[in-house]
This record gives sequence, structure tokens and C-alpha cells, in this order.
Amino acid sequence: MIEDIKVLLFLSLAAVVSAVIRFKGLMQFLIDAILGFLMGYSFYLLLGFWVADGAVRSGFCGIIILCSRPLYDWANAFILNKLTDLIEKKIK
Repeated sequence: MIEDIKVLLFLSLAAVVSAVIRFKGLMQFLIDAILGFLMGYSFYLLLGFWVADGAVRSGFCGIIILCSRPLYDWANAFILNKLTDLIEKKIK
């Protein structure tokens, strides 16, 4: 249980640090912190299926948290542009 609390504290701290790096305003700070934490925690749980060591999983999640905003922006652009084009081509 202590290990789980350590992991949650690490992921929360990493999310706050990544939000501070991209600080543009209070609302953007909160959005980046929540987005980073959710992406990091979901990736941590996903890695639980393949990687047993908690330190390795936490390290990978720290990287994902730091890159959460660019990954989120890329996914949105992909969905809006490429995926809609692919669906339109399939329909035609």
C-alpha cells in the first residue's frame, strides 16, 4: 500500500511540474496537471501488464506526463484531420 501511495505522489508531482513548465494561466495549469496525471496513471496501469518493476513503470510514466500536452494536441489533430479524411474516403 505504501508503494501505491509513493507512485501516486510521484505521478502527481510530475504532473504539477509539467504543468508549471507550460504555465500560461491558472486554468491552463489545472488542465495540464489533470491531463498529465490521468495520462500518466493510465499508462502506469497499462504497463502493469508487461513490466513488473514499479520504478521502471514510474519512469516511463514521468516521460509520458512531460509529453502529455504535445501528445494530446497531436491526437486531436490526427482525429480532426487524418481520421475524418480516412472515413470520408471509405464512405465514397
